Amino acid sequence: MGFGVVFTQGVASGDPHQVVGEILEQAEAADRLGYFAALTTEHKYSQEYFGSPLHLAYAIAARTQSVKVGTSIAIAPLYNPMELAQDAAMLDQLSGGRLYLGLGAGYLPEDYQTVGVPWEGRVQRFDETVRIIRQAWTSDRFSFTDRIYDFQDVSVIPRPVQSPPPIHLAAWSPGGLARAGRLGDGWISNALMSVDTMRQMGDTYREAARRSGRTPHVTAIRFCWTAESREDAVRDFGATAIDMVRTLWSYGAITDMPDVTAADQITLEDLMRDRMIFGTPDECRSAIADYRAKAGVDDFLLIFRHPSGPDQDRVLAAMELFASEVMDTDPGPARP
Repeated sequence: MGFGVVFTQGVASGDPHQVVGEILEQAEAADRLGYFAALTTEHKYSQEYFGSPLHLAYAIAARTQSVKVGTSIAIAPLYNPMELAQDAAMLDQLSGGRLYLGLGAGYLPEDYQTVGVPWEGRVQRFDETVRIIRQAWTSDRFSFTDRIYDFQDVSVIPRPVQSPPPIHLAAWSPGGLARAGRLGDGWISNALMSVDTMRQMGDTYREAARRSGRTPHVTAIRFCWTAESREDAVRDFGATAIDMVRTLWSYGAITDMPDVTAADQITLEDLMRDRMIFGTPDECRSAIADYRAKAGVDDFLLIFRHPSGPDQDRVLAAMELFASEVMDTDPGPARP
């Protein structure tokens, strides 16, 4: 059981050099404060996200000692699978066995267009990529042939420190959840599904994992803001939260708001109800208990900053308050 941090900033946040420096400062804070992971994510075409998640993860690994480093998520079909296996293995070596590899298929054609990978066939490409990475990490040499990829007598050198690192798969569709259960070591939710949606998807994933003989593990990505009062939380994070959610809704990343027909209909109250960890330490603890009791969440990956804010000092203060008043007093999971 743990709480990690995911960084969702890009050039929209300001000067890229400064923003990357702020991400590294947040990662160092996460390491110091006892978070279990400090992870990157990506969109290839976006002003709002950086498109080189493993490169940024290398820098985070060099600046930290204990946190898991890697991706939540990298869009796996956009990469040559052997290069992805090699680069992730090197990150595991660089970090002394701290690699966390979260992979997804992506949901925006623009990501594929940016790097010249066809949108059609992405599911098969994703499936094969996961299988190739796992085989590359567990075999001295191997061959692989399927519908898309054909590798003969290949290897990854050096192999990862972990034997092998776990692979966590993001999914929202029935097929994706089945794939996460069949191929993955864990399932990662999206950032804004409701607790009821997470419960339903989690049940589908857990059943698929058990059918495949795997131990299920559910990781919830949540936008998070902890403050001394609800008023402070609304002041510091309310506008950011609304901006973030309306943007993601317009991208098609929120699929369980059937009554919403326009982004400006989404309110902060909608989000605070069961889609964020938000408010005072007591309110944050209550939300976490709900996710565990109702959806069987094992780990949380928290987003404290969206490309539009808040500013760095407030982000670091919220991370510290969460670590001292929520994370350090957490009673442990309540399983469904």
